[in-house]
Amino acid sequence: MISGRMAALALASLGTMAAGSAVQASQGSASITITGQVPLVCRVAVDNSASAMLSANGNKSELREFCNNGAGYRVVATYSKQLAAGRLIVDGRTIALDGSGEVVISDVSHAAATTRSIAIEADGKAAGSIRFRIEPR
Repeated sequence: MISGRMAALALASLGTMAAGSAVQASQGSASITITGQVPLVCRVAVDNSASAMLSANGNKSELREFCNNGAGYRVVATYSKQLAAGRLIVDGRTIALDGSGEVVISDVSHAAATTRSIAIEADGKAAGSIRFRIEPR
């Protein structure tokens, strides 16, 4: 009869031999597959002078967009009815605020990080609100 210690040694040596033969069998080639998931992150923010931008015509602010979605994103501005008939100026391009309450600021077909210059011309009106949201595709 084999003692417990001898049985343990025998099993250990069998395990070593089995591991040794597995290594020898795979020495010709090896492959490693690494996969992962990157979370979808999309953000839009207006710098701290946004309140000044709305209180006086002609003041400029910056709109910062970031989205890592490979299919792209769009940025939409939602504005109050007090700003209807005004204009939003984005990087020198004038976008009419036609009273619908919503306008697309940018439509990008790839992941990007961008800063845009923005301003509002509200026909002399000194009140109103505007919000920006980013929508991944």
